[in-house]
Amino acid sequence: MQYIPLAGRVFYSAIFLMFGLSHFTQTAVMAEFVPSYLPAPTVIVIVTGFMIVSGGLMILLGYRARTGALLLVIFLIAVVLMVHLPGFAEGDQVATGNFMRDLALAGAALMIRYFGSGPKSLDEREAAVEAAYPGGPSARQGSPLR
Repeated sequence: MQYIPLAGRVFYSAIFLMFGLSHFTQTAVMAEFVPSYLPAPTVIVIVTGFMIVSGGLMILLGYRARTGALLLVIFLIAVVLMVHLPGFAEGDQVATGNFMRDLALAGAALMIRYFGSGPKSLDEREAAVEAAYPGGPSARQGSPLR
């Protein structure tokens, strides 16, 4: 049971790592999806690419997963509102599917934001070290750093 959250983090982060990397390998294609009323579409694609890859890696590793989840929530809500909502409102089938998918992904990111990364994560390991050494590793008796 302790590996279920790890498997969930692997599955969940995969889409963001793949999609985020495409922001760098297919920047011009991605820039076409940026709404025309926003300036500098290439810059937006690169910035959001960093957000997506960073968030995906943070969740995958379970390192500051709550912060990574927040990055993804911000990105996903912006995409839902600015990119998919107009098509969803018009009844476009593809936009409706994308709207629902990204809304569900944002909901899952909110759950990670609330609950954290769970067992088998770097966050859990860091918490265990802090619990064992409340003042940090240098607070240990006989530590040369003391």
